[in-house]
Amino acid sequence: MAGAPIGELGSDESGVSTFFAVQRLLTDADLAYFYTDLLLNSPTTVKRAMDRQGIVKSTAYKYANELAELGVAEERDEYEDGAALWDVEPVVGTWETDAGELVVSPVVIAVYGASTVDDDIQYFRERYGEATLFHAIVETEAYLRGKQTRRGLATTLDVTAAAGIAVSQAIEAIIGRVSPVDPAFPDYSEDVHERTIAEAPYSLNA
Repeated sequence: MAGAPIGELGSDESGVSTFFAVQRLLTDADLAYFYTDLLLNSPTTVKRAMDRQGIVKSTAYKYANELAELGVAEERDEYEDGAALWDVEPVVGTWETDAGELVVSPVVIAVYGASTVDDDIQYFRERYGEATLFHAIVETEAYLRGKQTRRGLATTLDVTAAAGIAVSQAIEAIIGRVSPVDPAFPDYSEDVHERTIAEAPYSLNA
């Protein structure tokens, strides 16, 4: 489900292409989910992405071509089982919100994209909004650093304890899965239990 921007984008050394890539990925959760899947499995084929995500060929190639136009994906002149391999690059930019500057990186994009497939994240986004969802990522990282509790997270976000606990558990799984390929986020893959990571709504090399 597409959403409206929560703030204004800032610029960084990557320039205009990063500006538009971040803007699109944070306004189209389906595209963000597709991007994250390709990033985690890069290099991969669109056919394998279709199988992992359960989407049709026309949709998969529409997303792949849009990512290429945004400058974050590239089709190789190499093939696997007759299908071209695609490379995807991690996107890092900034997003200005009322609460301050948010660093947008693969973990943030992955959480936003997961709102299309994860019930807890979808509910949280619809009930409390995107800005609070992104703040939940910050607070979940604080939890992983031992600086926050699940209930304290809910209090900080001003959400119900049940919603805060559920969304932080879902975000923790995504952090464990995606942080190793995120250049702007600490790698928590060794800190999150493998059973938790296995529950993330993204799979590897399936």
